[in-house]
Amino acid sequence: MATAIDNKSAEIVAKYRILFDLKEQQLNGQKSHPLQAIRQQAIERLESMGFPARKDEDYKYTYVTKIAKQSFSEGTGSIIGENVVKAASFGDMDAFQLVFVNGVLNQELSNFDNQMDGLTISDLKTAYDNADTQALVENALTNELGLNAFVALNTALSHGGTFIHVSKGTAVDKPIHLTNITVSGGSAIMTSPQILVVAEESSEVSVIETYSAINDGTYFTNALSRIMVGKNAHVHHYKLQNESLAAFQINNTIAIQERDSTYSSYVLDLGGKTVRNNLSSHLQSSGTNTNLYGVYLAKGDQHIDNQSFIDHAHPHCESNELYKGIIDDKGRGVFNGKVNVRQDAQKTNAFQQNSSLVLSNTAQMDSKPQLEIFADDVKCSHGATIGQMDETSIYYLRTRGMNLEQARSMLQFAFVAEVLENFQLESVKEKALAMMKEKLG
Repeated sequence: MATAIDNKSAEIVAKYRILFDLKEQQLNGQKSHPLQAIRQQAIERLESMGFPARKDEDYKYTYVTKIAKQSFSEGTGSIIGENVVKAASFGDMDAFQLVFVNGVLNQELSNFDNQMDGLTISDLKTAYDNADTQALVENALTNELGLNAFVALNTALSHGGTFIHVSKGTAVDKPIHLTNITVSGGSAIMTSPQILVVAEESSEVSVIETYSAINDGTYFTNALSRIMVGKNAHVHHYKLQNESLAAFQINNTIAIQERDSTYSSYVLDLGGKTVRNNLSSHLQSSGTNTNLYGVYLAKGDQHIDNQSFIDHAHPHCESNELYKGIIDDKGRGVFNGKVNVRQDAQKTNAFQQNSSLVLSNTAQMDSKPQLEIFADDVKCSHGATIGQMDETSIYYLRTRGMNLEQARSMLQFAFVAEVLENFQLESVKEKALAMMKEKLG
């Protein structure tokens, strides 16, 4: 049953209903396609729930309504050069590459046609029209619509989305790189990247999402990733975010794990004015492993908020979470990690740690690790540390010939580089380290 929302929220939502209606009018013959009915359901769900306000506990440190209330037009494709795509790539790493410019797939710059046996990469409409995958797509798009307002908004306005299907027993021999590039400037635009990854039993795949911009304009990226990890499957999921420093990004990632599966998330957040990451993993059977690794660097007036949720619902499962960040100038960081161990989840091993360096008197960091345990035979730990630079270590490096700036930069780099050592793809790790060095100066 729909719940009433206040007039202010309803007024904000109404702007997105107008965008939805305009988009629907441009569909022509596709208006009757079943996917449009799902999008209609999504916009109606948004209208019923509204956008979260500061009174909502999960959003009290990040005022996302200030993003939603702005006026955005829908992104359209733009012409960029191959040099821009190359700069966002990973050296000589061979990959299936999909390039999205302002949220629209650029076929000429993409390279994913020569797909291997057992791998299918397509848009969601093509996947829905296939009888073998129709139910997968429909269930994935409808099951989490009520998770939060931005999931519903993405589903309603996405440009079709990307479907990645890995068949049973298939190990994809090269990563799949989704390159998202925004050409900012002029009117503020909104893009809605959406991916659905289905890794069948005993398969393995690496998926990389990168976000970058041409120019430092204002825009809004509302991204959604759904990851379905089958029995004994392994999914490595990378996200490297280096948006414009005037941009906003909301990123929702939902992982569903079956028996004996492994889902590993690797996140690097460098750009964006206001960034909010919602990452959840649902362990739906025994023997599952979940690894969440994240690095965030907030300088100037950047605001980076990481929210994670790991749901241990069955016995003999393990999760590891390590997030580290550096906050400087007037930047602000937020971390809220929740690990839920249900009553039946005996023999669970769960580790969670968040550590941050706060380098100025005007920087802020709010950390809230949460561990809720309803089982009695478990090994679980969680913790958070917030501190400043170690003056003794700085002094030691200066006695070895470094100046003050060099010593501080080296210690900062070493602090967060520990997390990046968990990145499995060497080319991605090297790129992440280079991006981080540039950010740290």
